[in-house]
Amino acid sequence: MKRSGMPGTILPFAVGLGVGAAVALLFAPKAGEQLRNDISEGVNDGVNQIRSTGKELRRRVQRLADTAQDQVNRVQDAIEAGENAYGQAAKKA
Repeated sequence: MKRSGMPGTILPFAVGLGVGAAVALLFAPKAGEQLRNDISEGVNDGVNQIRSTGKELRRRVQRLADTAQDQVNRVQDAIEAGENAYGQAAKKA
């Protein structure tokens, strides 16, 4: 399974799950207030799940950005070291 496809499949899955839960609640034989409470709880659970998923994605993106910045810093350090070595070699020549 490719990890790059995960964020694109989570949202449609969550929306489908929410729609399915709402339809199931609407066709369940319950009193009006109990049904409204169940729908409200289902929506709140879905919102909480989406928030949790968003926070996790934000953490992953931050880790990727930090890793990329570290790589850029290493390349810049290597370029600077190469330029210094070249400059010193040019002075000796």
